[in-house]
Amino acid sequence: MSDIFQTNHGTITLKKAFEHGVSLYQNKKKYEARKVFEQILNIAPDNIPALQVLSVLDAENGSWQEAIRKLNKALLVEPNNSSLLFDKANILAQQGMNKDALKIVNNLLIFTPHHTELLLLQQQLTAVIGKLRDSRCAAKKIAKIQNQKFQAINAEIIQTLKLIEQMVSSGNQEQAKSLYHALLSVAGDIPQALIGLAKLQLAEKNYGSALQFLLRGYNEVNPVKDIVILLIHCYIKLEQYQAARKHCIDGLKCWPDEIILSRLLIQNYEKEQNWLEAYRIALGAIKQQPNDIDLHYRLATNSFNLLKTRYNFTRTAIIECQKHIELAAAIANDENKDILSIYLAEVLWYKGDSVNAKKLLEDYLSRFPDDIEVGFNISFVYRTLGEWAQFYRTNELGITCGRRLRYNGTLPQWDLTSPRDDIVLVMPEQGIGDEIFYFHNLKLILNNCQKAYVACDPRLSNILKNAYPEAIIIPIKRIDNTDIIIPAHVLPNITSWISGGSLAALCFKNYGRHIYQSKYLKIPQDLKQQWKTHLDALRAKNQNVKLIGLCWRSGLTAATRNMHYLVAEEVAYLLKQFQNTVFINLQYGDCTKELKKINKLSDINVVQLEGLNLHDDFDNTAAVINALDAVITAGTAVHRLTSAIGTPCHVFFAGMADSIFDEPQASYCPNEYGYFYPPMMENKYPLLQSIAKHVQTNLRLDIQ
Repeated sequence: MSDIFQTNHGTITLKKAFEHGVSLYQNKKKYEARKVFEQILNIAPDNIPALQVLSVLDAENGSWQEAIRKLNKALLVEPNNSSLLFDKANILAQQGMNKDALKIVNNLLIFTPHHTELLLLQQQLTAVIGKLRDSRCAAKKIAKIQNQKFQAINAEIIQTLKLIEQMVSSGNQEQAKSLYHALLSVAGDIPQALIGLAKLQLAEKNYGSALQFLLRGYNEVNPVKDIVILLIHCYIKLEQYQAARKHCIDGLKCWPDEIILSRLLIQNYEKEQNWLEAYRIALGAIKQQPNDIDLHYRLATNSFNLLKTRYNFTRTAIIECQKHIELAAAIANDENKDILSIYLAEVLWYKGDSVNAKKLLEDYLSRFPDDIEVGFNISFVYRTLGEWAQFYRTNELGITCGRRLRYNGTLPQWDLTSPRDDIVLVMPEQGIGDEIFYFHNLKLILNNCQKAYVACDPRLSNILKNAYPEAIIIPIKRIDNTDIIIPAHVLPNITSWISGGSLAALCFKNYGRHIYQSKYLKIPQDLKQQWKTHLDALRAKNQNVKLIGLCWRSGLTAATRNMHYLVAEEVAYLLKQFQNTVFINLQYGDCTKELKKINKLSDINVVQLEGLNLHDDFDNTAAVINALDAVITAGTAVHRLTSAIGTPCHVFFAGMADSIFDEPQASYCPNEYGYFYPPMMENKYPLLQSIAKHVQTNLRLDIQ
């Protein structure tokens, strides 16, 4: 028989022709494939591979008899060919000739009793014929064989995984990765291998790659706990907090007692700075795991951050936060104890226990003297205690750590030893009230340098130009946590710079006082007269009255009852202590609801001056304050503006636990009276009585 096959492109062997036909068949060119196989049979009529493939093509077309004829012809050549017999059995079964097919299958199983496909066909045929016992027997054999195969493969997988673990522990990460990949290519997406690869990627901070491996092994219906936990880690690292949160919540539904999922959910909220939810989850988790050290630490941390960021300085919130911190510190490791001691010091300061706050912070700084953040924190304690030299020293650390202002100036900082021909840039910092306070000291620079550029909040631009016409005022719009950008035309002209808050330190060091001059604002005569006329009209309507400005809180109203401020009930009580008085609203921001409530409780109307923008228009606000008899205010920008104008200012502050508010304390400026009270004071009515008494005495009003 010739093995040469003639084509349009020459001659090839039958083997090559057969391979060409198979290729056509695989590419779904069945007609062309059939032509090739039929041509092979023309040359070699007994070619078994061609006969077998053509029988398959016939069966696919439903030509059962023709398929059987070709197989029988091939079986005449090789009567014991198991592959041909298996195909014949399948075609007979498709024709419904189940007994004939079963006879072939049973004969084949005598020689290959563990052939899975034969057993499967036997199971199907016996079930159709009704030999259910034989069908079940075949099914058991199949299950046994598959189980044996699985066990053999599983044993190999286990051995391979152990080998990979040894590689990882000995530092052969790259070899471990290669073997993991080989295992996955052979055995499929084995969870242990995917987890191992993900861990290696996580260790190298390849969070995206780790995530892809874990997603291959993730099954939402039957999740693997380790995969879910690592998925959450990846999502948190990739800042995909919503996805991390979803997996945490879903995971806790499957494994409600798995504490690591609660920790990850807390951590996820912490990354989003959602302290309220982080605190809530930690509080719930501790009920399940009351002795868990990490949960106690997280609860304390989130309680502290919640207290600070929401300005929730209420007695209850402060005491609760202190309790959480002290409980966590009792069981924390040394590193966390130190962190918690910093938190506790701040909470004690809020409470008014500045002495113990100072002890905690000084102890910490004795061990960690390079911690600039804590060094700056202690400045607030020194200020409360009146330890001014220490306060001004540590307050300067706020510039170093960027918490007072964000400015990366490369020029030297100005002080009184700098050359008198220096051109100085004065930088703004903190809030607008702080700026007003710092500019009491602006003459200190102007008297000791050639020229000064003064950067400030745009709202202060006009009043500073009037106060210091010799200074060059630079309005700067600042954004929290963003570097201050100085206009390009200014930078080439300056030779040194100083932060506004640093001027008080120079003044104290050289003159023993905090401000260089007290009253410094100068109000244009037309504005003065405009508001004097307006307020005189109020006086004319109310004979022998005094006009008192009123501001009871800052613009931050997150807490319902903040230790630093008054609520509507307290304001109403204060107003009722006066007679022959008209109160003028100086409270900036939307306070309409509060004013209505104050009026309802006191039957006193706090006058809102039409056309006065208290939040943005400091020129007109200053002119109004200048025409008032006095101002009662919380420690806000209104306080600083009133003092800089020279109008009598009665300001209340949360001080220390032993603060006495019966007598006002002298403050930085003449006509400035400070009422310091214990921060944890729940009943502020005695404080308000004291303020009312001294304001009326000062103004020679009849006391209610």
